[in-house]
Amino acid sequence: MTEDYFEKYEDVPLYFSHYYNFLFIYKSQKMENGDQIFLQLGGNMEKVSAMVVDVNDPLTLDEKADDEYAYIKDKNNQVVWKQGVPPEDE
Repeated sequence: MTEDYFEKYEDVPLYFSHYYNFLFIYKSQKMENGDQIFLQLGGNMEKVSAMVVDVNDPLTLDEKADDEYAYIKDKNNQVVWKQGVPPEDE
């Protein structure tokens, strides 16, 4: 089931939302079914200092999910898919 979410949403554009505590947070628009994708990049000063962020250039799960922490929440705000380790757990 978790592979289904990745395959379904791997090419959905994720746009920069905000920066918080060494994390760049990207989000998708909410889907018609209420699902929303979140991607967290960075996590520490070393990673963040080497990153280039273009707020007009979207990312996708296919590009970034292997390297970072990504998750999908459904319309009830429940995590239904995740990949990677949350930066605070590293």
